[in-house]
Amino acid sequence: MSNNNSSGSMQKFTATVVWSLWVAAFIAFMLVWLKDAHAAPVAGTSIGNQASATYTDGSQTTRTVTSNTVVTIVQHVASLTLTADGNKNVTAGGQVSFPHTLTNTGNGVDQFSLATVNSGAFTFDQVKIYADLDGDGVPDNSSEISNTGDLAPGQAYNFVIVGQVPTTASSGSANDITVTATSGFDSTKTASNTDTTTVSSNAVVNVTKSIDVASGSAGSGPYTYTLTYNNTGNSAASNLVITDDIPDGMTYVPGSGRWTSTGATVLTDLDATDDQGGIVYDFNVTTTDTVRAVIAVVPAGSSASISFQVNVDNGLDAGSNPATLNTAYYSYNDGSADVAQNFTNSVQFRVDQTVAVSSTGDSVAAAAQGSTVTFTNVVSNDGNGEDTFDLTMINSSFPAGTAFVLYQADGVSPLLDSDGDGVPDTGPLGQNESVSYVVKAILPSDASAGGPYTVEAKATSSVDVAVFAVATDTLSTITSNSVDLTNDVSGAGAPGFGPGAEAVSVDTNPVNPGSTTTFTLAVANSSSVADNFNLLASTDSTFSTIGLPDGWSVVFRDASGAVITNTGVVNGGSTVTVTAEVSVPADYVPGTEDIYFRAVSPNSGAGDIVHNAVTVNTVRNVVLESNNSGQVSPGGTVTYTHTLSNLGNVTEGNGTTSSIDFALVDDKDGFSSIVHWDINNNGVLDPSDPVVTDASQLTGGSNGASTNPGLDPGESATLFVKVQAGANATAGAMNTSSLSATTSGTIDTQAAPTAASVDDATTVIAGSVKLVKKQALDADCNGLPDTAFTTADLTNGAVPDACIRYEITARNVGVSEVLDLVVSDATPVHTIYHAVSPAAASAGTVTAPAADDSGTIQVTANSLAPDQTLVLTFGVKIMP
Repeated sequence: MSNNNSSGSMQKFTATVVWSLWVAAFIAFMLVWLKDAHAAPVAGTSIGNQASATYTDGSQTTRTVTSNTVVTIVQHVASLTLTADGNKNVTAGGQVSFPHTLTNTGNGVDQFSLATVNSGAFTFDQVKIYADLDGDGVPDNSSEISNTGDLAPGQAYNFVIVGQVPTTASSGSANDITVTATSGFDSTKTASNTDTTTVSSNAVVNVTKSIDVASGSAGSGPYTYTLTYNNTGNSAASNLVITDDIPDGMTYVPGSGRWTSTGATVLTDLDATDDQGGIVYDFNVTTTDTVRAVIAVVPAGSSASISFQVNVDNGLDAGSNPATLNTAYYSYNDGSADVAQNFTNSVQFRVDQTVAVSSTGDSVAAAAQGSTVTFTNVVSNDGNGEDTFDLTMINSSFPAGTAFVLYQADGVSPLLDSDGDGVPDTGPLGQNESVSYVVKAILPSDASAGGPYTVEAKATSSVDVAVFAVATDTLSTITSNSVDLTNDVSGAGAPGFGPGAEAVSVDTNPVNPGSTTTFTLAVANSSSVADNFNLLASTDSTFSTIGLPDGWSVVFRDASGAVITNTGVVNGGSTVTVTAEVSVPADYVPGTEDIYFRAVSPNSGAGDIVHNAVTVNTVRNVVLESNNSGQVSPGGTVTYTHTLSNLGNVTEGNGTTSSIDFALVDDKDGFSSIVHWDINNNGVLDPSDPVVTDASQLTGGSNGASTNPGLDPGESATLFVKVQAGANATAGAMNTSSLSATTSGTIDTQAAPTAASVDDATTVIAGSVKLVKKQALDADCNGLPDTAFTTADLTNGAVPDACIRYEITARNVGVSEVLDLVVSDATPVHTIYHAVSPAAASAGTVTAPAADDSGTIQVTANSLAPDQTLVLTFGVKIMP
């Protein structure tokens, strides 16, 4: 007898160890799998990636450009798990049930076929599979199944195998049922369990577990667990021991234990020795955090149940949390020996997802007109499940024309759309996870000074679009740009220093009639940001009207002598020197005329005026205006200003006594040009300025030829030559637009003067740096692209655990060297940096994240010459 007891104790001990190891392994697997399940992107996920670059151009202005976006579509990979092997006793002619759970661990929707085979000392009369969707270990109905139906990634499916034992099966004989699940997407992916059935002529006890409500919110309850047992054997069972470890995410409700045999009588929790009518029940006494019930006798053919309650803890992640997965186990004596410990079906409580988000904005004290303001915002997932938040900018009070661009936390990698809804987003955020992103507000150069200005950044849940958070980004003030226009030099003490216009002229130049006098002007940009300034002259000190004495003209030139109407870019704190050539008509009467020069930004409106004067001598002469030069982008336009002056003493171009015909020729294909007359004499090409082909059309305006057709003696007219470059014009190409004014007709026996002409030289420039991004699959992650790099979408082979190689090419397509080039990229959502073949560049210094981490990849180069390229390559791995 002692030997039998020793053998039974050893058998029970061995079974306990085996069971404990199985439970530990299963829980460990679920913890790891559920923890990382969201990391692998589901099939069809679009992994978009875009590079950016910053550099300093020839005007010492910092520029930013972005590349094209390349897209990788994640492909479906099948995977599954099946738990668990069962081991039960049954009487001859009886039924035996084995619960199983199949989980789709692949990254796409899949369905799995289920099939069984059995072998051993006897063969079941029949083996059937039933769904157990509520997970209580009992078939839901009498309909057999052979397929799970569609399961989403991470979804679990419960089913029960029921076998009918033949009446001829002998006691002690055994049978193995092997159930195999096969992926419908990939038939090579299978999983199997083996259930062992042993025939017994003694007691046969089975225990199943259920919960009254299988889902609810974190922090809710109580919920009732019920452990139902029955004896389908031929004799009474004794010493039925049922133990149930309370999951980590649940808390036992004291005094909730009940037994159907004693009805509403409370089962005491704190005494592991008291017999309460045939049951000894305790919680947290025999084993920590464990319900333990010992039923003295279970008569043959009887059935009963034990129940208790739990509350779900706060703070649990949404979904099928391992902290709420529960399996009980049991052992008993069948009348002749102890039966090895077995386990019940597993019961999963699913925590409902609550959606919540919070967001914080940023404040910037001041920014200059035309500058870029950077705000760093934070979005936090305050819900209990993974969520992705779309980011949109709304309710802006910033000046019209302000552009808002979103970047990742590094401030250089554009923020992309990770969930395919067309809106930039945070990427997936787990519970209590936060992410920073950068909002760059690009202010228009003509933005009005003042403030404050606000814009709202809206973070909207992808799980529930009704849930969002709004953060406010605030710019307290926009500061005005400023300029100081002086004669000769800049700075304190210079003629005209400080705000103008001055009450008396700071300089007076003598000039002969028909001649030109020159003033040297210093244009000092006293702001912190680069700006450019239109140059104007007028006899009106307020410039409410822009006009000169009849027949006068002013031509501005840069340091090289080229005719200009704008200074071009003047860096903050820098000064450029220009000259103003004042031309006086030959018939102008002697005297002194005040003339005011103005420099005003067409962008910010910053301006200044300097007061000068010209004393006209009593002599006569004739002048003719010179050529212009400028720059234009492909497909863009540039406008040049010319003055057509009659310095003679007879009317020219009236169409009666003489004609002045205009001809305009471009020497490069793809360029076009046209001549307008500045009919309102405002120095700007307006929609109302007409196209002209001869001087007889110069009538009815507010400047030259305002009364009669043509030009009277001493009269002049302003002509605009508008040049447009072709959209396919290449950087560095130069076109010369030749404008000629040909006079015909004899007046008083005098032949027409020689034709006058001017040339406008237009050079094509483009955005200095162009980025092109390409990708290639690296299926075996050896660090080498499997095919040529392409801008096309990657689909075939782009599966979790595969790699992608990226190639970013930066080319200087401008006509001058760029400095301080920084090309930036970042690991996309759902990927990590793959360092088997580290990030490398054809030049410069490369920085990258640690292996298997995420972050920014950059290459920094001191300079990039025209038409020179820099190539950056690196790889990422799609999360497994």
